[in-house]
Amino acid sequence: MDDFLFGAAYYDEYMPCDRIDEDFRLLKEGGFNTVRIAESTWSTLEPSDGTFDFTHVDRMLDAALRYDIKVIVGTPTYAIPSWLARKYPDIMAERPTGKCIYGGRQQFNLLNPDYLRHCERVIRTLISHVCDHPCVIGYQLDNETRSADDVSPLTQKAFVEKLKEEYPDIDEFNRRFGLNYWSNSISSWDDFPDIRGTINGSLSAAYQRFLRGVIVNFLKWQAGIVNEYKKPGQFITHNFDFSWTTHSYGLHPLIDQINGAKYVDITGIDVYHDSGALLDGKEIAFAADNARSLKKDNHIVLETQSQGNPAWLPYPGQLRLQAYSHVAGGALGILYWNWHSIHNAIESYWKGILSHDLLPGKTYRELADWSSEFAGLKDRLIPLNKKNDIAIFVDNNSQAGLMEFPISDSLDYNDILRGIYDVLYEMNLECDLVRREDDLSSYRILIVPALYSAGDDVISKIREYVQNGGHLLMTYKSCFSDDELKIRHDRQPHMMTDCFKTSYDMFTIPDEGTSITIDETDSSVTEWMELLEADEENVWAYYRHPVWNKYAAITHASFGSGSATYLGCHTDSEGLKALITRLCGIADMDIPGFSFPIIRRAGYTEDNRYTAFYFNYSSDCVTFKYDGPSAHDLINDKDIEYGADISINPWDLVIIEEK
Repeated sequence: MDDFLFGAAYYDEYMPCDRIDEDFRLLKEGGFNTVRIAESTWSTLEPSDGTFDFTHVDRMLDAALRYDIKVIVGTPTYAIPSWLARKYPDIMAERPTGKCIYGGRQQFNLLNPDYLRHCERVIRTLISHVCDHPCVIGYQLDNETRSADDVSPLTQKAFVEKLKEEYPDIDEFNRRFGLNYWSNSISSWDDFPDIRGTINGSLSAAYQRFLRGVIVNFLKWQAGIVNEYKKPGQFITHNFDFSWTTHSYGLHPLIDQINGAKYVDITGIDVYHDSGALLDGKEIAFAADNARSLKKDNHIVLETQSQGNPAWLPYPGQLRLQAYSHVAGGALGILYWNWHSIHNAIESYWKGILSHDLLPGKTYRELADWSSEFAGLKDRLIPLNKKNDIAIFVDNNSQAGLMEFPISDSLDYNDILRGIYDVLYEMNLECDLVRREDDLSSYRILIVPALYSAGDDVISKIREYVQNGGHLLMTYKSCFSDDELKIRHDRQPHMMTDCFKTSYDMFTIPDEGTSITIDETDSSVTEWMELLEADEENVWAYYRHPVWNKYAAITHASFGSGSATYLGCHTDSEGLKALITRLCGIADMDIPGFSFPIIRRAGYTEDNRYTAFYFNYSSDCVTFKYDGPSAHDLINDKDIEYGADISINPWDLVIIEEK
């Protein structure tokens, strides 16, 4: 890309009237340079079987050429036309709750040959039609791809074939999955039961892992087709998204993103977050750090909100703050969903840059003002590259394991992960997200939350990290089962008792009022506690409990050239902060003297110049002492020296560049 991408999804098909020139004029005047088109309009592109109509696509491409707007074209495979569902009803996925009914999106069997055949035809026809257009810069594969939790006979048969490849010895398969329990073992693959009835968590989790692989293969297959037409300089991307609470939240359990990202040229993400009084930047930061982890490179924000749902209406100045927050995470582009507010159907109140009156209001003007300001700074700010000393180890297999064997209704894998991430964020300790495939050696601190499912190879890798001088913090529910969720039969945590110099065989749900003290910080213990046995010299905290007070909650030990800390319970953010503070002291890492609502996100530009963004995520003016090298304030055009007081207005920021 030769420029920062700034734009929105645009659908001429959705407009209540013909206003394409007005819209593209407003895009151009507002500093927007990119639109994303076509990915949800299959029924318009192919109104009947084999009959194609590119009227709207051509109108958008012609307007883009007139107004010098870049275009990302999406393959339209995540929402099928009704005629396709009528002709081939088996395309609709079969969920455990029953057959999907046509109407929604991502409700299809990704292995169905009729679906794939028609996908291929519409992809080839569309991409061959647009690939030579001078405004087309890239292609988006599908959209937030899902497997629809399909349990159709076709998908289950493919699952069994995959198992047969992995376990040619059926007796070994029975043993690894513990299928003798309740007589679930099989002597022939022909006897493999319907997955919907299984009581075996290992088998259920393996099926979910298989479905994640189906998505990877689907993206790989689409990328192969698009690559046949892609011109030099054009890219392929996909909009990976996140688990959902009331907004984007954590690691997505249904998608193997690290392997899916192998088939795109640049990572794309969709991130939605709180605004107004609840805006804190955490979801923006987490999404960026996850995106960077997939290809170890910068990314594009393919979808985010401008107005969004009614609860997300931004305060004045917050759109600017959010945009810079994306840039500070390494974004090479920001595209909003949607350009205009929709006038019908399910997303009518997910408002766009233009409200339903289609007039350029406050939202449009604030984004246009940001684009104008950013135009004078972007050459100094992008691409921004990160060099972090802390990493958090994330793992889909362990996430699946804790879905099969949940700790409680109110605590899942993402709650544990985000609890740690959010504390680091508030302390201004930036981190990377790493996975099983990654090199860990460059990090001074490695935090491993709830690594419930891990093979000996993964555990050995973590042990080696510590032996070679790294500092490890691992939490409860780690190293408990193997990679097929079969629980280990030695002392817990498996293969790590000598590393932590602790072990346990009992765990329980803490009584109300259970607590621990870490360096004079009292914190509550809720949801889960493992009763750790360790020598007193290796104990950092005991449980404060009338019965279990002789057991440790946190242990720490030297191991090789490094150290290993084990947190055996779920504790609150103050406890985590105290624990991380102590660990940073051991790792000889400085902690900034300021914390949330002042957030620092920093990196290095192409000329290796240190650049830091300081955000004020609050309604108050906040003053803090600058602790970096001599620098220049890019927005206010003034020099800043170490120890100077910096005041930031509500929902505002300062950007400094090292001299």
